[in-house]
Amino acid sequence: MSLTFLLLLVIALVVIIGIVTKKLDILTYSTDRNGKQVPNGVRWKPLTFIFFACIAALLQPMNYDVISVGHKGLLINLLGDKRGASDTEEVSGVVFYNKYTQEIQEIPLDQRHIEYPESIIVAKGGFPCPIKPSFNYSVKESTAADMFTNLRSTYKKGGLEAIQEGWLNNAIIGAINDVANRHSIDYLFNNRETYEAEILSEVNKRIGKWFLVSQLKTNIQPPKAIRQSIEDKATADADAIKAEAQARVAQADAQRKIQLAKGDSASVVIRAQADAKAISLKQQEITQTYVEYQRVLKWDGVMPTTVLGSGSGTLLNVK
Repeated sequence: MSLTFLLLLVIALVVIIGIVTKKLDILTYSTDRNGKQVPNGVRWKPLTFIFFACIAALLQPMNYDVISVGHKGLLINLLGDKRGASDTEEVSGVVFYNKYTQEIQEIPLDQRHIEYPESIIVAKGGFPCPIKPSFNYSVKESTAADMFTNLRSTYKKGGLEAIQEGWLNNAIIGAINDVANRHSIDYLFNNRETYEAEILSEVNKRIGKWFLVSQLKTNIQPPKAIRQSIEDKATADADAIKAEAQARVAQADAQRKIQLAKGDSASVVIRAQADAKAISLKQQEITQTYVEYQRVLKWDGVMPTTVLGSGSGTLLNVK
């Protein structure tokens, strides 16, 4: 709400109250045949005063603004040199200023997250790599006035959004590309954390005077051919590890079978030795008398019914 609007609103309220309370003598009255006063004209002197008061409110040079919380207020002198930005005063709260010769700019100081679209950088040796950088940034409060002075034309086009899409974008992408040109493509992917720390250091050299940058990520991707090579190497390494593991399993299984075979062979030898020893002992124990004794134990008392031939003996050797 501008100061001019407030002045016009005050004039309108004064006129309405004056008419209602008849304190403002604008109308002229006459008496009708019934003795009642009716308005029949206006007094030009108070109307002229009201008219000029409205013109004065419209043309008056003063205005006011309220600096929002979390913003840096700058009172810019439009009559100075350096494109009207040489005389810049930091202000806060409610600020009254001349709207014809001065202006108020509010610089946001909050932290902002930026994600740029994919672009291409070139590593040492001419390898192109796609990146999609993201980072957080904020304006330094102590140098906000200097930033506005140097980037005034861009800022007035669209505020910080215009700066981050133009000047800041070029600075960030340029720093990433310059650092990438110092290293081989293998270094970029094998030392990504170090590489991004170098970028952050380079970025702070270029824009650290006006901006604070943090959590910068390049999200760099290898070229398609190298990405395929990396995938093939990873697959080959995985296959080699798998084959080595399978070989160890097979070796362990073979060793287990050898041990089992040795155990089985030892068991067979031991059983054979035991059987041989038993046979030897039995052979020593078996005598003719023992054999006859076993035949008697097994005889059921029935004489054989076959006719014995000549030279055949009886079942029992009866003496």
